[in-house]
Amino acid sequence: MTTWVLLLRAVNVGSRNKLPMAELRTLLTDLGHGDVRTLLNSGNAVFTSRRKAPGPLAAEIEKGLRDRLGLSVRATLRTVPQLQAALDGLPKDIADTSYVLLAFLFDKPTAAARKDVESWDVSPERLALGDGVVYIGYGGPMHASKLQNAAVEKKLGVASTGRTPATVRKLLA
Repeated sequence: MTTWVLLLRAVNVGSRNKLPMAELRTLLTDLGHGDVRTLLNSGNAVFTSRRKAPGPLAAEIEKGLRDRLGLSVRATLRTVPQLQAALDGLPKDIADTSYVLLAFLFDKPTAAARKDVESWDVSPERLALGDGVVYIGYGGPMHASKLQNAAVEKKLGVASTGRTPATVRKLLA
Protein backbone atom coordinates (compact mmCIF):
# COMPACT_ATOMS: atom_id res chain seq x y z
CA MET A 1 0.00 0.00 0.00
CA THR A 2 1.12 3.50 -0.78
CA THR A 3 0.04 6.54 1.17
CA TRP A 4 -0.75 9.35 -1.26
CA VAL A 5 -1.26 13.04 -0.65
CA LEU A 6 -3.72 14.59 -3.10
CA LEU A 7 -3.51 18.29 -3.95
CA LEU A 8 -6.30 19.73 -6.07
CA ARG A 9 -5.97 22.98 -7.96
CA ALA A 10 -8.42 25.84 -7.46
CA VAL A 11 -11.26 24.28 -5.49
CA ASN A 12 -13.42 26.29 -3.11
CA VAL A 13 -11.84 29.55 -4.24
CA GLY A 14 -14.56 32.18 -4.12
CA SER A 15 -17.64 30.82 -5.85
CA ARG A 16 -15.70 28.56 -8.23
CA ASN A 17 -15.34 24.80 -8.11
CA LYS A 18 -17.28 24.17 -4.90
CA LEU A 19 -16.27 20.82 -3.46
CA PRO A 20 -17.44 19.75 -0.01
CA MET A 21 -14.69 17.64 1.56
CA ALA A 22 -17.25 14.96 2.49
CA GLU A 23 -17.90 14.48 -1.24
CA LEU A 24 -14.17 14.24 -1.94
CA ARG A 25 -13.79 11.60 0.79
CA THR A 26 -16.73 9.64 -0.67
CA LEU A 27 -15.30 9.84 -4.19
CA LEU A 28 -11.88 8.59 -3.10
CA THR A 29 -13.44 5.77 -1.07
CA ASP A 30 -15.71 4.79 -3.98
CA LEU A 31 -12.63 4.68 -6.25
CA GLY A 32 -11.27 1.96 -3.95
CA HIS A 33 -8.87 3.90 -1.73
CA GLY A 34 -8.66 3.57 2.03
CA ASP A 35 -7.96 5.57 5.16
CA VAL A 36 -9.21 8.72 3.42
CA ARG A 37 -8.93 11.97 5.32
CA THR A 38 -9.16 15.54 4.12
CA LEU A 39 -7.55 18.67 5.44
CA LEU A 40 -8.96 22.17 5.31
CA ASN A 41 -11.47 23.02 2.63
CA SER A 42 -9.07 23.45 -0.27
CA GLY A 43 -8.79 20.05 -1.92
CA ASN A 44 -6.21 18.32 0.26
CA ALA A 45 -6.58 14.62 0.99
CA VAL A 46 -4.43 11.79 2.28
CA PHE A 47 -5.32 8.19 1.48
CA THR A 48 -3.89 4.73 0.99
CA SER A 49 -4.04 2.84 -2.27
CA ARG A 50 -2.68 -0.22 -3.99
CA ARG A 51 -2.05 2.02 -7.00
CA LYS A 52 1.63 2.85 -7.53
CA ALA A 53 1.65 5.22 -10.54
CA PRO A 54 0.70 8.83 -9.76
CA GLY A 55 -0.19 9.88 -13.33
CA PRO A 56 -2.98 7.37 -13.99
CA LEU A 57 -4.23 7.75 -10.41
CA ALA A 58 -4.46 11.56 -10.77
CA ALA A 59 -6.26 11.13 -14.12
CA GLU A 60 -8.76 8.73 -12.49
CA ILE A 61 -9.46 11.24 -9.70
CA GLU A 62 -9.85 14.10 -12.20
CA LYS A 63 -12.29 11.96 -14.22
CA GLY A 64 -14.27 11.10 -11.07
CA LEU A 65 -14.49 14.77 -10.10
CA ARG A 66 -15.64 15.66 -13.62
CA ASP A 67 -18.11 12.80 -14.12
CA ARG A 68 -19.64 12.64 -10.64
CA LEU A 69 -19.37 16.21 -9.42
CA GLY A 70 -19.14 18.28 -12.60
CA LEU A 71 -15.77 19.76 -11.62
CA SER A 72 -12.95 20.28 -14.08
CA VAL A 73 -9.95 20.62 -11.79
CA ARG A 74 -6.40 19.32 -11.90
CA ALA A 75 -5.07 16.81 -9.39
CA THR A 76 -1.49 16.08 -8.44
CA LEU A 77 -0.21 13.42 -6.08
CA ARG A 78 2.84 13.05 -3.90
CA THR A 79 3.91 10.21 -1.65
CA VAL A 80 4.57 11.09 1.97
CA PRO A 81 8.37 10.89 1.44
CA GLN A 82 8.09 13.17 -1.62
CA LEU A 83 6.04 15.70 0.32
CA GLN A 84 8.51 15.57 3.21
CA ALA A 85 11.41 16.07 0.78
CA ALA A 86 9.66 19.12 -0.68
CA LEU A 87 9.27 20.60 2.79
CA ASP A 88 12.85 19.70 3.78
CA GLY A 89 14.12 21.34 0.58
CA LEU A 90 12.73 24.76 1.49
CA PRO A 91 15.69 27.16 1.19
CA LYS A 92 16.46 29.09 4.38
CA ASP A 93 16.46 32.48 2.65
CA ILE A 94 12.91 31.79 1.45
CA ALA A 95 11.77 30.27 4.74
CA ASP A 96 12.81 33.51 6.46
CA THR A 97 10.47 35.71 4.37
CA SER A 98 7.14 36.95 5.71
CA TYR A 99 4.98 34.60 3.61
CA VAL A 100 6.08 31.33 1.99
CA LEU A 101 4.36 29.26 -0.67
CA LEU A 102 5.29 25.87 -2.08
CA ALA A 103 3.89 25.61 -5.60
CA PHE A 104 3.60 21.91 -6.49
CA LEU A 105 3.99 21.30 -10.23
CA PHE A 106 1.61 19.08 -12.19
CA ASP A 107 4.11 18.35 -14.93
CA LYS A 108 7.85 18.56 -15.44
CA PRO A 109 9.02 21.86 -16.98
CA THR A 110 11.49 21.81 -19.83
CA ALA A 111 15.17 22.43 -19.12
CA ALA A 112 14.91 25.75 -20.98
CA ALA A 113 11.94 26.84 -18.84
CA ARG A 114 13.79 25.87 -15.65
CA LYS A 115 16.83 27.86 -16.75
CA ASP A 116 14.64 30.84 -17.59
CA VAL A 117 12.99 30.76 -14.15
CA GLU A 118 16.32 30.30 -12.35
CA SER A 119 17.60 33.55 -13.91
CA TRP A 120 14.33 35.45 -13.39
CA ASP A 121 14.65 38.54 -11.19
CA VAL A 122 11.53 38.56 -9.02
CA SER A 123 12.81 41.12 -6.48
CA PRO A 124 11.77 41.85 -3.83
CA GLU A 125 10.32 38.32 -3.77
CA ARG A 126 12.49 35.20 -3.73
CA LEU A 127 12.04 32.11 -5.85
CA ALA A 128 13.83 28.75 -6.08
CA LEU A 129 13.14 25.54 -7.98
CA GLY A 130 13.08 22.14 -6.33
CA ASP A 131 12.10 18.69 -7.53
CA GLY A 132 8.48 19.13 -8.65
CA VAL A 133 8.05 22.26 -6.54
CA VAL A 134 8.72 25.98 -6.72
CA TYR A 135 9.52 27.76 -3.48
CA ILE A 136 8.28 31.35 -3.33
CA GLY A 137 9.05 33.79 -0.55
CA TYR A 138 7.14 37.05 -0.29
CA GLY A 139 8.48 40.09 1.54
CA GLY A 140 4.97 41.32 2.23
CA PRO A 141 1.39 40.23 1.56
CA MET A 142 1.18 37.75 -1.31
CA HIS A 143 -1.88 39.45 -2.82
CA ALA A 144 0.10 42.70 -3.16
CA SER A 145 2.91 41.07 -5.13
CA LYS A 146 3.27 40.96 -8.89
CA LEU A 147 4.65 37.43 -8.48
CA GLN A 148 1.44 35.41 -8.58
CA ASN A 149 0.98 31.73 -9.33
CA ALA A 150 -0.19 32.51 -12.88
CA ALA A 151 3.11 34.27 -13.65
CA VAL A 152 5.12 31.30 -12.39
CA GLU A 153 2.98 28.87 -14.40
CA LYS A 154 3.36 30.96 -17.55
CA LYS A 155 7.13 31.17 -17.14
CA LEU A 156 7.47 27.41 -16.48
CA GLY A 157 4.82 26.30 -18.96
CA VAL A 158 3.19 23.97 -16.40
CA ALA A 159 0.29 24.23 -13.96
CA SER A 160 0.83 24.27 -10.22
CA THR A 161 -1.04 24.47 -6.95
CA GLY A 162 0.26 26.28 -3.90
CA ARG A 163 0.36 25.30 -0.25
CA THR A 164 1.94 26.94 2.76
CA PRO A 165 4.56 25.06 4.79
CA ALA A 166 2.05 24.90 7.66
CA THR A 167 -0.45 23.09 5.43
CA VAL A 168 2.23 20.69 4.19
CA ARG A 169 3.20 19.90 7.80
CA LYS A 170 -0.47 19.20 8.64
CA LEU A 171 -0.74 16.85 5.67
CA LEU A 172 2.34 15.00 6.91
CA ALA A 173 1.02 14.68 10.49
